[in-house]
Amino acid sequence: MLYGLYLSAQGAQARSTQLDVVANNLANADTTAFKRDLALFQSHRSHDQEYGGSAYVPGGLSDSTGGMTIAETRTDFGQGGLEKTGGTLDVALAGPGFFRVNNGSEEMLSRDGRFARSADGDLITADGGFQVLSSEGTAIRLNSDSTAIEIGDDGTIHERTADGELLAVARLGIVAPEDQNAVQKAGDNLYRPLGNVRPVEGGTRVVQGFVEGSGVNPVLETMRMIEASRGFETNLNMIKFQDESLARLLTAARP
Repeated sequence: MLYGLYLSAQGAQARSTQLDVVANNLANADTTAFKRDLALFQSHRSHDQEYGGSAYVPGGLSDSTGGMTIAETRTDFGQGGLEKTGGTLDVALAGPGFFRVNNGSEEMLSRDGRFARSADGDLITADGGFQVLSSEGTAIRLNSDSTAIEIGDDGTIHERTADGELLAVARLGIVAPEDQNAVQKAGDNLYRPLGNVRPVEGGTRVVQGFVEGSGVNPVLETMRMIEASRGFETNLNMIKFQDESLARLLTAARP
């Protein structure tokens, strides 16, 4: 009976974590370049399978086996849809990789290509005001007297002068981690690399006048939320049922 209570509590906890993950995804359904998270479940061998029917449980009930838990939460880095803005400094990545940015204390990664020009002429992120870095790892400075800015497929930024000359300013720093899962969300649509990163040489295009949309499908996430809610409720009902059954059993056993 207590083993059943433990399994139901374990299931409720796993579903609760899944609900938190799905709720955060839904909250960012309109966030530019947001990547959804996935709560990955892990099933465990039953007590009988693990101990051959023995009543022994190492460490007590808390180390019991069976049921399921959340193994880990992973980010889905699938390509989001491109949304046209027409903004000169708006760019989207079509393919894998991240922009290099500096949040003031460390180099970070981002797929949010909504850029702007600071008062000093630096290319910065529109939301956080972080410096956008070049392929050389330096700040990108734009000239105030340029008449137009063109950004090529490879991320090279050109400025057109008053006399019509097209001058190359810098190339956007676009990198990818050696291990796609070796990045950590750090808020503000930024990612912290946990390992080495390398330049993206091919297979990724920079598209000017577009931004990448959120990777969240609201309909699918709503279905996942309903599924997780029902699983959570079912486990709570099982806890209540087993608790009541145990109370009746103990009452009946009294002399």
